Formats: sequence, structure tokens, C-alpha cells
Amino acid sequence: MRRRLPRFFRDPRPAAAALLTIALGGFCSGGRAAEPAANEDPQQFVQFVEDFAGMCVARQAKEILVKNTHPTRTLRVWLDRYHMGTGTGDRSRSDLRPGAEPEPLGCSRSSDGPQEWRLVRAVFVD
Repeated sequence: MRRRLPRFFRDPRPAAAALLTIALGGFCSGGRAAEPAANEDPQQFVQFVEDFAGMCVARQAKEILVKNTHPTRTLRVWLDRYHMGTGTGDRSRSDLRPGAEPEPLGCSRSSDGPQEWRLVRAVFVD
């Protein structure tokens, strides 16, 4: 008594077509990988900028701003504020769009002493 093989084994064309579709799927998606490139660390695209703002200049300080330098991707950043070298417990979260104006954080000096912001985490939103 001879058993009949399943259709998959008799005609390999459907299986070959499925493998080809899977293999070419990355090329057909516009060449963009689903995950960011291994060398594309979101933190390298976060930049702190200083500017002269009236309220800060009055305190002999500069305004601190944060911006996204990536040309196409939006960043979500978490920042901690430090006052006179001590963490204040203030953590902010911001979404920074590519090409947008820098987001103001505050003055580099308060009435009591210097303050700064430190990057805790950065991730790509899209």
C-alpha cells in the first residue's frame, strides 16, 4: 500500500514563492529597517543649546534649550534638573520633532545658584 505525499512535497513552487516573498519583504518596504540601525543611538541626536534671553541675562545667565538634531526622526527625551550640583527630583519628558525650534528648559542660573539639565534617556518615537 502506497501512501500519497502531501501536496507541499509534490509541488515545491508554493513553498519557494513563500520563501521568496519573505526574503524580498525587507527590500519592498522602502529599504527602511523596522528597527533603528545599530549605530544610530538616539542620545547622540540630543543637543543642549544656550541662548541669551532677557530674564536670564538679568541674572547673568543664559537660557538653556534642548533640540533634536536628527534629520527625520522624532525623539522622546527625559531630563533631570540639577540645582547647585544636587538633583532636584524634577524630571521632564519632551517630544522633539526634527527641524523644530529648540525647547526652552530654563536659565543656567537661578536666583540661588547655577542649575543644569542632564539627559536621562532618549528614544525614537517613530
